[in-house]
Amino acid sequence: MKITKKNTKGLKRQFNIVIPAKEIEDKINEKLTEIALTARIPGFRPGKIPTSILKARIGKEVRGEILQSSIDEASKKAIQDENLKPVTKPSIDIDKYDEGKDLKALLSLEVMPVIKHIDLSKIKLNKYIAKVSDKDINESLDRIAKQNQQTQPLKKERKSKLGDTLIIDFEGKMNNVPFEGGAGKGHHLALGSNSFIPGFEKGLVGLKVKDEKKLNLSFPKDYGMEKLAGKKVTFDVKVNEIREPIPVKIDEAFAKNLGMPSLKDLKKAISDQISSENNNISRSKLKQQLLDLLDSKYKFDLPEGMIEQEYLSVCHTLNKDKNQLNQNQKDDKIIEPDGKMTKEEKSDAKSIASRRVKLGLLMGDIGNNNNIDVSEEEINQAVMMEAQKYPGQEKQVLDYYKKNKEASQNLAGPLFEEKVFDFICEMAEVKEKTVSVNDLYKDEQFNKKKTSKKTKSK
Repeated sequence: MKITKKNTKGLKRQFNIVIPAKEIEDKINEKLTEIALTARIPGFRPGKIPTSILKARIGKEVRGEILQSSIDEASKKAIQDENLKPVTKPSIDIDKYDEGKDLKALLSLEVMPVIKHIDLSKIKLNKYIAKVSDKDINESLDRIAKQNQQTQPLKKERKSKLGDTLIIDFEGKMNNVPFEGGAGKGHHLALGSNSFIPGFEKGLVGLKVKDEKKLNLSFPKDYGMEKLAGKKVTFDVKVNEIREPIPVKIDEAFAKNLGMPSLKDLKKAISDQISSENNNISRSKLKQQLLDLLDSKYKFDLPEGMIEQEYLSVCHTLNKDKNQLNQNQKDDKIIEPDGKMTKEEKSDAKSIASRRVKLGLLMGDIGNNNNIDVSEEEINQAVMMEAQKYPGQEKQVLDYYKKNKEASQNLAGPLFEEKVFDFICEMAEVKEKTVSVNDLYKDEQFNKKKTSKKTKSK
């Protein structure tokens, strides 16, 4: 065979492959001779079948097998001789082939980019820590109390106010025609819960039992159902009963009703939960900070094939809600990966895909260079944790992962990334900074985008 490297740019590599006709025919005859030793055809003794007879019967199948194995062999040789590391599956295009002639093909692939050494000790990160205060615990206790609060009929007749629970009948109409999902009877509505569209609950403040009221409202423009989004509607509402909340006393009895030995134990459990949530947010923000730093600091060529695959994955995720909405509205048309996406959405999807590919390659390079891997035991632990997410179905989940090794290996990706992240943090300079809970939960990315938009408009 003859392999000739073509001139290419960036990470793409191409090779012209020529496999001589004689080489192909020799391999075919060799394979037929091998088959003849064990083949059985009526009228011929085993091992005595003429090659010409076998060729007439199975020649096409053997030729196809030989052509495929020859191309695979040539592809493997081209990659090994050049010491290449493909990032996606190489593609083969048959340029020309006629039986009895040379086979000509084009091998195309993309290779791993060269990533310069990253000195992890020069990376500087801030880890934000929020300590749990008595105020945090008391606020959580108040929320739990409200969630477990009972109501009772009014002891004395009065008008409704925020905090009350109304039992109502209602019917919504658009252009005087009732719309799907817009009616209910005996519905319990807590005024101030914001469980209905804006204006609905506010419009029911100041009413008495048996009062009726027509509400003229509009659905939000970003409402989940496209048929109702931004539309003007009316609601005819009748108040059947007004109930007021029963005050909850946070004491030992309250804690025991929640299954805790004492109020002290309840506060400890709340503190531990808040601390765990804060630690998760702290780790998440530290990781985001690291990924932003790596993304901005390191530049290298990215494989177009990987970006395209990731782009389709991002588009699929972005369109998932749109497809679900279509199905909910009984529209059988499924949106293609980037169908019905605006230019801006496509641009955003491409940026997300490029960032993911870049950071994936960076984290992979750091992990491989520092001998970080995921053990079989760690994967098994991840499978067990996954099974625990489905109470009562643990056996089915475990059986699924046992039969689908690829699914088990998919769990290794996030584990590997977390181990690389921990390794980088050990090597980098990480300073802890104590902040308030509000600052810890503040969405810095959102604030950056907001500031960026203001700057552009100015």
